Amino acid sequence: MSTGRDILCQNLQVLLDRRRAEGRLYEPASPDEYEGTVDFGSNDTLSLSASGLLTEAFLHQLERHPHFTIGANSTRVFEGTRQYIVDIERDLAHFHNAEDALFCGSGYDANTAIWSAIPQPGDFIVFDELVHSSIREGMRLGRAKSIPFRHNDSLSLRQRLEELRDQNGEVAEGRRLVFIAIESIYSMDGDVAPLHEIVKVAYDTLPRGNYILSVDEAHSNGIIGPHGSGVVSLYGLENEFSIRLHTCGKALASAGAVVLCNSTIKEALINYGRNIIFTTAPSFTAVAAVRAAYEILATQEGHRRQNRLQKNIWYFYWTLTKHPRWDDIKERSILSLPTEKTWYTRPFKSPVVPIITKPKQANSLCKRLRRAGYWVNAVDHPTVPKGTGRIRLMIHADNTREEMDGVIQLIMKWATEQYQSVEPAQVMAKL
Repeated sequence: MSTGRDILCQNLQVLLDRRRAEGRLYEPASPDEYEGTVDFGSNDTLSLSASGLLTEAFLHQLERHPHFTIGANSTRVFEGTRQYIVDIERDLAHFHNAEDALFCGSGYDANTAIWSAIPQPGDFIVFDELVHSSIREGMRLGRAKSIPFRHNDSLSLRQRLEELRDQNGEVAEGRRLVFIAIESIYSMDGDVAPLHEIVKVAYDTLPRGNYILSVDEAHSNGIIGPHGSGVVSLYGLENEFSIRLHTCGKALASAGAVVLCNSTIKEALINYGRNIIFTTAPSFTAVAAVRAAYEILATQEGHRRQNRLQKNIWYFYWTLTKHPRWDDIKERSILSLPTEKTWYTRPFKSPVVPIITKPKQANSLCKRLRRAGYWVNAVDHPTVPKGTGRIRLMIHADNTREEMDGVIQLIMKWATEQYQSVEPAQVMAKL
């Protein structure tokens, strides 16, 4: 007779085999696969990790605190709030021009805590349909009703808010809150939220002011705004957004996240955010790496890296879209670039470059580039909508023009081979 474990493993294997057959199985690469390749895959967009700059700054932090203890040894609600956490929360609140800050172990933990604990029963959450899964998970665990609007579409947001106001007397009278959840830069599409439009729509449709704007700045933290303080700070909209989330695992090349809010929201998260209450507080070493990264951001070297990243993103887009075969390949729907129409006019560029392939072709392109020594990642459903599988390139401050030229040439060569292989079949079909 099969044991429970055997039955479980059989059931799980069926699911894994199905995903493998669909070309959607995640198979984490081993270090020997990606070490020595050209990095167009990692979130180390300022190249703080790859350059060794962050390691040097981190070791300097340890030298400045020779008597540090390794673990926090408790949760935030007991003895886990050590002085180094108090200090970094104060300093990050100042850096991002916020009233207060709460340091968390990860962006996923922070989002789950925010959206499960802060909106109350009877409140509503209107969210961009492409927000991160951690926001969705928090909403699922929470007690407020959630309503999506079309991605980056301020007209769709306006319609949702007007419907909500007109159909709910408590919202119309200002007695119920409406939370609006967006991201500054979207992690899979690389596009930027129209912050000014969203603020105006909220102001126009809910004139009693019973709304809370919240933005996840995971992919803009460190690279946009004064010293990398984010898109909200770039536009001076700090007072408009009651909750901002900045993660530290991307441009800052470390780990953790900071929720920027006021002291009441912070206290509520500590008291009602279950994954904050029931987890050990961040360790000194985790916080020291984050502090080291932020100190780099405030230097001339940090500024140079932010500028170089922007120049590299511009060069990549320009070289790809001006390639002599790009228009033909795009016309044949071999590849498409969702950000093609907007990248040139943006005041800043996103390092996330998604190149959408035909269905079930993203892995083929990904493997071709990896074999040639360029590390990229393929992404498919359920991470992105069905039929929009893609390779996702991340541009870095330390990528050279030669590296960008090389990966673009390989992408275009692969795409050319795709339509050349299709044409004979199309000719035969017409005979």
